[in-house]
Amino acid sequence: MATPGSPSLTRRCFFAAAGLAAAAPVAGRARESSAGNALLPKAALLGDGDAKTYLLVFRTGQEVMKGLLAFARKHGLTAGHLTGIGAISDAVVGYFDPQKKAYLRIQEKGQAELLSLTGNLAVYDGEPFFHVHVALGLRDGSTRGGHLFEAMVRPTVELVLTTYSSSVRRKIDPDTGLPLLDP
Repeated sequence: MATPGSPSLTRRCFFAAAGLAAAAPVAGRARESSAGNALLPKAALLGDGDAKTYLLVFRTGQEVMKGLLAFARKHGLTAGHLTGIGAISDAVVGYFDPQKKAYLRIQEKGQAELLSLTGNLAVYDGEPFFHVHVALGLRDGSTRGGHLFEAMVRPTVELVLTTYSSSVRRKIDPDTGLPLLDP
C-alpha cells in the first residue's frame, strides 16, 4: 500500500516501464554523430520530482485561452505542458504561413468536439505564454486543427496541466519571427 505523498502502485509501475522502454535499443533510432551533438536538440531538465499537476474544468461560456492565462498568472506558473478534451461552441485556430511569417486565422463557428488539445507553458516578454494546438471534430465528421487562439466552452473543457518549478523562456526567432522555446 502506498503511503501518503508517495506515488501510487500504478504510477510507479508506469514510470518503471517507461524507464525500461527508454533504456531498450530501438531499431531506426537516430544516433548521435561522432562529431558530437549534431543530432541532439536543445534541452533543459524541467524538474526532478517537483512537478505539480492540476485538473482544470472549464464550463459553458468561459474562454479557454483567457482562462489558462488567468490561472497561470494567479499561481505564478512559468513552465509546463497540458492536454485536454471537451466541446466548444466557437473557436479561432491558426495556420502559420512561413512566407508571410504570420498566422492565418480561421474562424470555426458553431459546436465542435474538442478531440485533442495539447500545448506548453513558458514565459515570453515577462508573462506566462501558452502555445496550444487543437484538433476539432465538426458536425459533418470532418476535422479542423491548428494553433488555438480562442475557444468558447460549451458545455465543458477538461484539461490536465502539469507544471514545473523551473522557468522556460521563449525568444523571437529571427528566421520565423515567432517566439520559440529557448531552453
